[in-house]
This record gives sequence, structure tokens and C-alpha cells, in this order.
Amino acid sequence: MMSHSVLACDLPTHEEVVALARALQPVLRRHAAAGESLRRLPDPVDAALSKAGMFRLQTPKRFGGFAVGASTVLEVGEVLGEADASASWLVVLGATGSWMGARYSPQAQEEFFGVNPDARFAGSTHPGTAQRVPGGLSVSGRWPFASGAHHADWALLGAVLPGEPEEAMLCAMPASEMALENTWRTVGMRGTGSDTWVGEDVFVPDDRTVSLGAIAEGNWPLPVDEPMYRLPSAPAVMVPLLGPLLGVGRAALRFVVDKAQTKPLAGTTISRQSESVGLQIRIAEAAMRISTARLHIYDMAATLDAAAAAEQTVDYAARAEFRARLGYAAQQVIEALSILVDAHGAGSFAESNQLQQYWRDANTAARHAGLQATVGCEVYGKSMLGISERISSTV
Repeated sequence: MMSHSVLACDLPTHEEVVALARALQPVLRRHAAAGESLRRLPDPVDAALSKAGMFRLQTPKRFGGFAVGASTVLEVGEVLGEADASASWLVVLGATGSWMGARYSPQAQEEFFGVNPDARFAGSTHPGTAQRVPGGLSVSGRWPFASGAHHADWALLGAVLPGEPEEAMLCAMPASEMALENTWRTVGMRGTGSDTWVGEDVFVPDDRTVSLGAIAEGNWPLPVDEPMYRLPSAPAVMVPLLGPLLGVGRAALRFVVDKAQTKPLAGTTISRQSESVGLQIRIAEAAMRISTARLHIYDMAATLDAAAAAEQTVDYAARAEFRARLGYAAQQVIEALSILVDAHGAGSFAESNQLQQYWRDANTAARHAGLQATVGCEVYGKSMLGISERISSTV
């Protein structure tokens, strides 16, 4: 059996990585309330995740990382999401942050991973401003929604270079050179610590910049020939990010099913909810919605992994469909949560009831800009109709 302390030389299988994640569920559950209160990842959880290798999932193998594909990151996110959606969110974004880090120059990668294969990245593509200076860029701005910033080593931040046309860049800055403003005051996903990076005239050398447009299309030149890092960035980042949401949905379903065995149906003579035909139907409806979401997301992850293995890209038409399916899948999960809180009853919203946190976290996570269902359908519809207009950068 694998030790939960992972050495740099270990190259675990998909099943072993998922088992490591499952073994972490008790510690995540134990500290979930602390994460809500702190509005960031509690230090004991951060330490446990790091010890288990959860922050090197997509670090390149040559630096001691696991370099796992989208399907593995997705399932890890789902498993961890059953215990704590916020911690799961940070693990998935940590993985995709490492994936983004592998798009940079060899010099930058050595800085990122050379002494620390567990290097953390907290990013925001909210556009800052950039000016060309000798040897690089001078970058300024405020970047909200930087999930995981409290434990990050690096900030990956968007910046726009003026010109005709303007050029959007993704700049890597040491976290020590940035200020962090406490702005994350939300009803859900509180433990992600998605506060705001602030920087003024931060120098970023050229080797720590990449073109957002080029990596979005998957045509940024890789410094090392590792096909999994050649995929277009939006699906590579967004598909695994549904893992936490799927995990919350499964946990909520299990919770309501378990409680239905003993909980009376309020306002009726039915002593156990499980005996109600109406509740039986609603439980089945919720389960089918969650299963539908899983089918979509795991199919997309498998497509990404197959493309990487075949050293192929994913064209815009396929990515447009992905964008619509991502939003559709997210909607299925939050609709399932609505059914489940209706079925469980008004007690769902007691602060002492775990179901209310599942509901809050799911409804917050599903509002990520890359998961907006109407935008996704518009992107897909335009693509199918041959309309060239592109309204979203997360495709």
C-alpha cells in the first residue's frame, strides 16, 4: 500500500492518486468549518494536501510531479469535493496552475518547480495594465478572485499590452512581490480565500510572460515536448474544475437519502420520508441530473486526455461545444441541489444542517464566469451557425 507521504520519485497511477485523495476526506471534513470561518484553507488541511502530493498533480514529471491528465484531476476534485468543496477547488486550481506554469520558458519553470514541485499558483485573468520596459514588462493592477492566494508561491495574472491590436499576456510574479487585499466575503466557497492581488509597477521578465491568446488556441511553443501541456487552455482548466461541484452534488444526494430513512415527512402522517412516493421520485430526479452532469464532464475529460495522448489539439468548434456542455452540467448539479433541499424540507437551511453548506457552495461555484450556461449556449450556437464573432475568451 502507498504511503500517504509522496516522494518526488513516485509516479502513482490514476487509481493510486484517487485513493490518496479519498484518504484525505476525514481531515477535510474535520476542518471544513474552520475554512468557512477563516475564509481560506486551514493550515492543517494545506499541510495534509501537500504531504499527499495534491499540489503536484500536473507538475511536469521532470520536476518530480505526477503530470496526470484531466480525468485524474477531475476525479480527485470530485472525491475531495464530497468532503469540502473549497479545499477541492484549490487542489484543482493548483493542478491547472501547475499546468499553466509548464507553458512558460525553461528558465521560468526552473524558478517555479526547480526547488519546489509543490509550487502553488493563484491566478486571475482580470486585465491589469502592462508597459514594455527593457527585459520585460512593468505590470500594475488589481486582480480579484485569486483562489488560493493565501498559500500561493506565484501569482499568474492577466495584463494588457497597449498597441494595435492590444495583446493580453499572462504574467507570473512571486507572491512576495504582491499585496493581498481581503475582499472575499461570500455566502459560499468561503474557504477558497479568493481575495484580490494588488501590484504596482511590478517587473516581470520576458521569460515569465506568455500570450493568453496563443495558449487559448494551444499554439504557444512549448519549451519541452510534453503533449499534455499543448492543449488549449480553457478546456484544460475548466473541465477539471467541475470536479468539486460534482462532489458536492454526490455528497448532498447521499445526505438526503440517508436522512430520509428516519426523518418524518413534515405536515403528514408519514413517519419516514423514504416511504413517500413523492420523495422517491424527487430523489431519483436529483440523482439523474447529477449523473447527467457526470456523463458530460467525464466524457470531455476523456476527450482531452485522448487528444494529449495522440499529440492533437482541440479545435474551436469542439471547444465551443465544451463551453456549452460545461454550463449545462453545472446547471444540472444546482438544479439537483434545489430538488434535494425541497425534498429534505425547511430544516435544510438550519446553520447546523450540512445540506445548507452544500447548497451554498454549489450555487456559488456554479456561477464561475466560465460556467455561465447562457454564454456557453450562445458560443456553441454561433459556432454551429458559422458566425465568426467570439464573445468569450474562456473557450
